[in-house]
Amino acid sequence: MSEDRPLTDFADASADVADEQEADASDETATADASVVDHDPEPATATYRWQPDGAACGDCGATTERQWLDDGAFVCPDCKSW
Repeated sequence: MSEDRPLTDFADASADVADEQEADASDETATADASVVDHDPEPATATYRWQPDGAACGDCGATTERQWLDDGAFVCPDCKSW
């Protein structure tokens, strides 16, 4: 007897797998919904900015177009602690 199997054997098996995956997904969704708490996300903090006309460095006062956030102030590349 040949080891070849008809495609319908695989189609039936994939339907069973799809049903199991769907059931698992609904269980995960129910668990995820239960753990969701209404919290407002914190806004993103910019860590870099570019000023086409230049802006004063928060440390040395030099005017620069490129600034990075360092200890709460935007500073020039020379003042940034890398």
